[in-house]
Amino acid sequence: MRKITAALTALIMAVSLCSCRDISYDEDKSPVPRFDMAVDFTFDDETLPDDKTDVLYYSQSLGTAVVRSDGHGRAAEAINESLGELYEKLREEADYTQRVAADQPEDNVVALSYRCTPWAERCDTRVLSLVFDVAQNLGGVHDSLVRYARSYNSYTGELLTLDDVAKNTEQLKTFIGNYVIGLAGGEEYMPDGESILFPEFEETIKNIVAEGQQWYFDERGLVIYANPYDIAPYGYGVLCFTVPYTALEEFMDADFLPPLEREGENGMMLAEAGDSFKREDVSMVGSVTVDEGAQSVILSAEETVYDIKLYSAERMLWQRNYMTDGEAMELVCYIPDVVPNIMLEYRLADGTVINRGIFQSGKDGSILLVELSEEELSEFYNAGNFG
Repeated sequence: MRKITAALTALIMAVSLCSCRDISYDEDKSPVPRFDMAVDFTFDDETLPDDKTDVLYYSQSLGTAVVRSDGHGRAAEAINESLGELYEKLREEADYTQRVAADQPEDNVVALSYRCTPWAERCDTRVLSLVFDVAQNLGGVHDSLVRYARSYNSYTGELLTLDDVAKNTEQLKTFIGNYVIGLAGGEEYMPDGESILFPEFEETIKNIVAEGQQWYFDERGLVIYANPYDIAPYGYGVLCFTVPYTALEEFMDADFLPPLEREGENGMMLAEAGDSFKREDVSMVGSVTVDEGAQSVILSAEETVYDIKLYSAERMLWQRNYMTDGEAMELVCYIPDVVPNIMLEYRLADGTVINRGIFQSGKDGSILLVELSEEELSEFYNAGNFG
């Protein structure tokens, strides 16, 4: 009996140790993360012309993000429920803008608008950070601009605060505040030797950090942002200040730092026409439709790649924290053979970021992933509104 008890005890300890290793070790070393985290971006687009004059009086692009996780559905459910509260607020603002537009005098109709552009700044098995930029035109001199951000624990779905990610909240906030004030006092914000920021910007930055609402994680660090009129005139837009992870290691819980560089071979993404692709050979992990009834493109992985993102020239379309052998996603859109209208971005195991334009060969119609020049890449990002 003692031998049986000892054997069972040893077995339980072995299982326990394996479980701990899976959480604390394999995430940093394995080329394949423990679970997937994907984000689908959808947009409620609408244009409303006047029935009598055919003059456009309202336009809308209301973007939302829906999170999926095949390996951790409860976390995704919690994140989507939390985001639903934000979406209710945005929908109310959009509906109000539409009512104002509809109530304009018939002899003085102007086009009012509401736009919400979402994108993901960080997506891995530790953190999901989403950003939403809202531009509301109610007929004033310029749009009202505001940024919202939400960061979540990818494993639990919990909405994160600075308290949650800090080793010591007071020390973290003090450090972040001082670091950001130092950045704001740099030459970047003194183009002619005089600061573009309001005289009280230091106190405002301290308040922003203390309130803990205007921040998110990106690939480089923790970002504190100031909306127009917070610390500078409207024309400077949303100002962002990044505190790098290397500077935060002393103050921030290591569980929220990015995963370490992963071992394994660098992977790659492949593209093929959907009508000739053998779908039964892969697991389809996503689908994006840009143009109804357009051609199908299958994007698949060879080895493992990370932080896969799909962009149009105007918006982020889809993101997943990884793809590996035997996984693919479908893109339905018109593919040009001159200037790309869709860009694929992904990260290799060694951290290198790859950007490719999706083209179609003018000779045989094959789908090509073509490296973009720095100028093409800059033009692509500048045309959009996703960070």
